[in-house]
Amino acid sequence: MRLNACLVKTMSKKSKNIPLSNSTVSQRIKDMSIDTEAAINERIKKSPFFSIQVDESTDVSDLSILLVIARYFNVNELEENLLLCYPLTKRCADEDIFNVIQGYFCENEIDWAKCCGVCTDGGNSICGCYKGLRGRIKIVAPHVAWIHCCIHRQSLAAKPLPESLKEVLNQSVKFVNFIKANSTNTRLFKSLCGDMGSLHSTLLLHTEVRWISLGNVLTRLFQLRHEIHMLFEDHPFYVEL
Repeated sequence: MRLNACLVKTMSKKSKNIPLSNSTVSQRIKDMSIDTEAAINERIKKSPFFSIQVDESTDVSDLSILLVIARYFNVNELEENLLLCYPLTKRCADEDIFNVIQGYFCENEIDWAKCCGVCTDGGNSICGCYKGLRGRIKIVAPHVAWIHCCIHRQSLAAKPLPESLKEVLNQSVKFVNFIKANSTNTRLFKSLCGDMGSLHSTLLLHTEVRWISLGNVLTRLFQLRHEIHMLFEDHPFYVEL
């Protein structure tokens, strides 16, 4: 017993001598991110061509964030990685967005000549042929092809839903939220699905940001319609609907 106490005391003294500061973990994370960024930039430089997807959105703190995702060849395989995540603290005009991307490309010696395509949404500050980001990129890379983001197109197409389909969506979202927002209902539903031998045991949440998730939500809801009916049978929530 005394030997173990001495051993613990000795190990405690050795651990105190390890030079760990409050910022050690954050510094390690920063070093790892720098190394990953350098590796991605090196792959883009070695790739015969690459394309980028540009999007500007606002986070929960109302801060505008510029996101640039790059797609490139790496050992004869297509890879897609986040290239740039930069906060836009002042304006979010086409000039500001272009200057951020141009400055990053110059700093990391990325050649615009290898950029074959740019994918963006339909915002006025981005898709303008002359004054938008699209037009500014065309000045430094005239060969670049511009593509409208497919997710944004689906979002625009899905928003003007007919009243009948909108009613179905609203009712479906109510069911999903009632189950997913309550831990007890979630556990009961998962147990019920397990007892019935269902292929799935959870529902999918619908998000307004990505309308492409709407089809997946409704598909999963239809697949588990019998389980949902059994869960809500004689339930006040079900009777109200």
